[in-house]
Amino acid sequence: MREWPLDQLPLGEEAVVLKMEEESQLSLRLRELGITEGARICRKRQAPLGDPSVYMVRGSALAIRSADAAHILVRPMHISVSGGFSE
Repeated sequence: MREWPLDQLPLGEEAVVLKMEEESQLSLRLRELGITEGARICRKRQAPLGDPSVYMVRGSALAIRSADAAHILVRPMHISVSGGFSE
């Protein structure tokens, strides 16, 4: 099983949250917002300068900075035609 940091997930791809690498006030807040182990998450949009990105999780859109998303480990769910990853 491959793990990726959430900030490396390509636009439009869906993944399953595996864990958060650190315990902090932010990680607790993200859990409250629905980013928990086993939740499906999809990277929908990216700001023009690349940060933050908008992720859909449990029916809500969340803007998360790349530095924060880097601490969330996910397992991609789809096969990329361009040679990406598979579940």
